[in-house]
Amino acid sequence: MNGGNRDMRRRIVTAGLLALPGLAPGLARAQAAWPTREIALITGFGPGGGTDLIARALAAHMERALGVSVVVRNMPGAGGTLGPAAVARARPDGYTFGLVAASAVLVAPLTMDTPYKPWESFDFLCGTSELRIGIPVGPSLPEVRTLEDFIAAGRRRRIHFATTNPGSAVSFFQLARMTGADFHYVAFGSITDAAAQVVGGHIDSYTGTVEMIPLAKGGQLRMVASASVDRWPEFPEVPTLREAGYDTVTRQLVGFAAPVGIPQPVRDRLAEAILAAARDPEVQARQAGASIAPRPMTRDEYLAALQSVRPGIEEALNAAGVVRRR
Repeated sequence: MNGGNRDMRRRIVTAGLLALPGLAPGLARAQAAWPTREIALITGFGPGGGTDLIARALAAHMERALGVSVVVRNMPGAGGTLGPAAVARARPDGYTFGLVAASAVLVAPLTMDTPYKPWESFDFLCGTSELRIGIPVGPSLPEVRTLEDFIAAGRRRRIHFATTNPGSAVSFFQLARMTGADFHYVAFGSITDAAAQVVGGHIDSYTGTVEMIPLAKGGQLRMVASASVDRWPEFPEVPTLREAGYDTVTRQLVGFAAPVGIPQPVRDRLAEAILAAARDPEVQARQAGASIAPRPMTRDEYLAALQSVRPGIEEALNAAGVVRRR
């Protein structure tokens, strides 16, 4: 990551620029005046899912705090890498930032060629949340009512499960290895599209997030386990995989970054605005109502959290054979 070295280089460059006659006042004014116009918040996933809810809740709070529009731009596809790629390409002036989660920096580089460098292309800002992951089934598996039923079905035939990126499916991969069940990964650009396919009986299961709640409560889906560190408040009777005796968990940490090179004063103010929103009781309540766990973290805390889950993700994806050949 070399974040400390990069910060030092930025301070040296900024100091040098400020020493140039005629340049320092304009640069200082530009940084002091930020923001003066619309800010774009980019997410690499489609509307309706957990990341979209997080982005829109944060944006609404930031608009009130900063006094300018914060517009959420959804860029689904390519395993969630289109959004981070757009952030990396953007001008580093504080008017574009985006969701750069574990899937973008830990998972995607293992499974595909990415148009950005995971640690070098971004100035990380902070962490905000953790998505809960559920394992639901639909009409293609009418006999499945419990996790053990689900595993037994996977031993009888191939189970197709959908997700927007392999990182959301860590527990599926590990559960297959632990039990001998045949779980086959199918990539989708939108988690709501994946849910619709399961409800329609075309796919057996998927990595459910917030969109799963009304579908499961309405009887269109049946949740058999939580793949997260805790149970879903909406389904307190459904155990976690660990509680069921399978030592696996999927961590979906959500955080934000700007393009590398953003002036440090602007970066700090942007990070402060995001963290203030993430800590706001109303924003946290909106997330909790969608079974998203609030996890406000500073830049350093977020980077440390990503590194802490990195070994487990790499092990699971390697064992599942989804890591690309180099």
